[in-house]
Amino acid sequence: MTVRTADRTLDIFESFARRPRPITVSDLARELSLPTSTCFSLVRTLVDRGFLFYLRPRGPFYPTRRLGIVAEAIAQHDPIAQHILPFLKALRDKTGETVILGKIQGMGTVYLEVVESSNPIRYTMGVGNIRELHASSMGKAILAAMDEEERDRILSRIKYTRLTERTLRNRAQLEASIEEGRKRGYWTNIGESSPDVMGIAQAVRIFGDLYGVLLVGPEFRIEKKKKAYAEALTATIEQISAIREYVEDE
Repeated sequence: MTVRTADRTLDIFESFARRPRPITVSDLARELSLPTSTCFSLVRTLVDRGFLFYLRPRGPFYPTRRLGIVAEAIAQHDPIAQHILPFLKALRDKTGETVILGKIQGMGTVYLEVVESSNPIRYTMGVGNIRELHASSMGKAILAAMDEEERDRILSRIKYTRLTERTLRNRAQLEASIEEGRKRGYWTNIGESSPDVMGIAQAVRIFGDLYGVLLVGPEFRIEKKKKAYAEALTATIEQISAIREYVEDE
């Protein structure tokens, strides 16, 4: 269940990210399919809190730098970024591929950190994006690490939306893929969520909860080097696991 006011407030800021220019209340209301009175109340609240400002009375408005300052202050003390990000960057540097840290949220996996490859042809996805659980190597890895009861509860609720020709179509296929990954030591997604994209992932416990580390890129590149990439991923997971107690004690 989402809270509509919070949802609409976030829509306003995401609107400016897509269209980086001032806008009037009436135009924003049309863009977001909101009643003008509702949009005006949201904008007025954000203006009163210092997150938006009018360029002229009753004219277009734009965000102040306050949101960025608040976000930066939060990011500087992000325990994941402080302790885990250096290992993700090292894995990216070693393999040259995009590295992602995420966890299961609802019926999907949410990306918490994304360290992009510098290759011209690479996988690009932003922090906060959510991918379908049944079409995610990260999701498979985390599900495999769960206790049986919790895994069964999640598997019973998945809707198997078809994303590509290779998307897993039912629970039996997903369970078989999870078991294959357990035997192999890492979990894969080969074109199941995006055509010609391949990912390999493993799970790791941080702050007492399960996360996944994903190495992802074009299928032609990952497939050719998957053994070396899997070894590099395993080494990274071991390094993260080694600092787990230190992170949890801080």
